[in-house]
Amino acid sequence: MEPHYSQVFQVSKQFAWVYLRLQRLIDRSLSRHEASLAKIRLLAFVAEGPRRSTDIASFFGQAPRTVTQAIDALEAAGRIRRVPVPGDRRAKLIELTDEGEALLSHAQPLYEGILGKTMGVLGDAELADFSALLAKVDAAVALVENPAP
Repeated sequence: MEPHYSQVFQVSKQFAWVYLRLQRLIDRSLSRHEASLAKIRLLAFVAEGPRRSTDIASFFGQAPRTVTQAIDALEAAGRIRRVPVPGDRRAKLIELTDEGEALLSHAQPLYEGILGKTMGVLGDAELADFSALLAKVDAAVALVENPAP
């Protein structure tokens, strides 16, 4: 294996482990406040506008049954509601309730606090460089996901 590819795998693994540790740290913080990162992500996605459960499953790369279970739990907790889709009697849209919005508002400072303590160790120039590098990798991912015909 060429030295560059060895470094690619090493840096990729390092990025993955840091990302996972950061997610666990955020999830632990949220769990102390009756939330989870998975719930907050779903609520934040729905906060952008009402969504079909199939759109939620597709966006998060989850099985429809898994998403349905998450939606059922959030609905039972009063954080989201299902509303009819105009013109389609079978379909439902998922939208936030006031309680769901309140949970997002409560979770945001917790999330931002952890990011401030972790990502905040980088200076402005380092953050700009990191952002540019992530954008470059993201563009490469998009090309692999959707290759030109």
